[in-house]
Amino acid sequence: MTVRNCLKQAGELLYWAMLAACTVGPGTVVTCSRSGAEYGLALSWTLLFATVLAFILQEGTARLTITSGKSLGQCLKLKYRKTFKIYNVALMCWFVVGSVFIGNLFYELNNWAGGVDAVLAFPGAAKVSGWKGEILRVGICIGYGIVTVVLLWHDKLDLLGIILGFVMMCMVVLFVTVVVKIGINWTEFGNGLLPNIPDSLPNRAQPTDLFLSLVGTTAIGFNLFLGGEMAKGRLLRTAQQGILFSVASALIVSLLIMMVGAGQYNASSTEGYSIQGLSRFIEKITGTEGVVVFALGFMAAALSSMITVILGANITARSIFFDEDTDPVIFVFKSNLGDTSNVIVNTRAEVDENTTIEQTKPEGKLENGTEILENGSGVLGKEIREIVADPKWVEDRKVKLQRRNHIMNQSINLIQTVISVVVIAANADRLFIILVAQVFNGALLPFFSICLLLCINDVEFMGSSPQKWYANIFLFISVTISLFLSCNTILEKVLGSLLVLSTRLYVAMAISFTGMLALCLLTTLGKNILDSFRRSKMQGLQQL
Repeated sequence: MTVRNCLKQAGELLYWAMLAACTVGPGTVVTCSRSGAEYGLALSWTLLFATVLAFILQEGTARLTITSGKSLGQCLKLKYRKTFKIYNVALMCWFVVGSVFIGNLFYELNNWAGGVDAVLAFPGAAKVSGWKGEILRVGICIGYGIVTVVLLWHDKLDLLGIILGFVMMCMVVLFVTVVVKIGINWTEFGNGLLPNIPDSLPNRAQPTDLFLSLVGTTAIGFNLFLGGEMAKGRLLRTAQQGILFSVASALIVSLLIMMVGAGQYNASSTEGYSIQGLSRFIEKITGTEGVVVFALGFMAAALSSMITVILGANITARSIFFDEDTDPVIFVFKSNLGDTSNVIVNTRAEVDENTTIEQTKPEGKLENGTEILENGSGVLGKEIREIVADPKWVEDRKVKLQRRNHIMNQSINLIQTVISVVVIAANADRLFIILVAQVFNGALLPFFSICLLLCINDVEFMGSSPQKWYANIFLFISVTISLFLSCNTILEKVLGSLLVLSTRLYVAMAISFTGMLALCLLTTLGKNILDSFRRSKMQGLQQL
């Protein structure tokens, strides 16, 4: 392999490292260090499981995009285009965008909470109290808000990404240094890789909450939409390598953070977890310089996540509401009678030269000269000799979509930023917010996973390269497990005092299996999965 090829491959890996940057945010720092500080390395296996889950889901959405040419959001818009609509967008798509928006808003609150704690982690900052402490907290929130809005408005993110990435790498080096100095209990680490749920301890988070939080901070739902956009124009093999590099990097960093937190672990301690406690522990190992590096890296992780989380919400909304590839396109039809008609159709793929206007079942208005005909009246059944995109209409449509996208993006930027600034400046419980954000998004993961499972088994999108049977098995099992985890956590919160652990697990298992069975029977998913097994069997016979 030549130097040029090595550099090209390294560039591809770094391109996909954006997913790792989205994953390793302040929620990761807090959740992983808290898991280590409160339960040692007992939940290490959760990070390994979540990493495998993240790879399967992100590889699936990349394969969907590369094969179909459309992101997950675009596929959902096309798949449900004939269902009930609100403002010409399917209700299902509204629910997807709403879920991403709310989930990312929780993530954004999580980022602001972590950002404040990052500044307070500087030596002496936590000692500022009273009205000075209030002013400091509010000033931190407003400062983050101004920086975020300005950067997103002017789209000046490339250089910032490089700088923040470098600072975060310094924090990773710091964690490696701390882990080397405190040492690793390999027996404890090995036991932690075996699936188990430790007993709950007083004044500590519930193990099941931390479990779902670790899944939620590693297998991030909106990364399915972001990863799909990143996969456009890429080769599947390089995308798979890049995604593997991304999730493996996030796993290593998360384990390092958990190990640093585990250095504080004391099963008999009644002191609750705090970022300030983690800072004091790091200072004890590395000195004041180490705390400064930790605080700067923590700030970098918070700021980069503030930006990427909002970008994830923007990308999802754009792919569903105002995307050129899936929005109606007007064509000029020249019929065999010599007249010219314009018709709005759903996509370019629905019409070809052998299609009649009647077969397209146009929605909206037809224009025939100066006369507007409703529902295709007067031109149905005419054969099409030529299809020509109307250049003026296409250009006007492009400008209109860009303007709408800009307004929508800036609205999302402003709304999520303002809410985050107000809530965190009002001194909401930051550790609680971070925990809720991870749990909530962990509970959303099955919904996004099911959307991916339905689209990747749809022949409309995957006709040229249908989903393989073994890929379906891995994806189906992953979705079922994520649904089981979410059900278990929800049952614990709603019926925790009524159900013992074993009963709750059985109920969660029954709900998840029943839900997946219903999904297979009530949609085309079951048929599509069976077809993947039949295709595999036929291919095997042909090879013989």
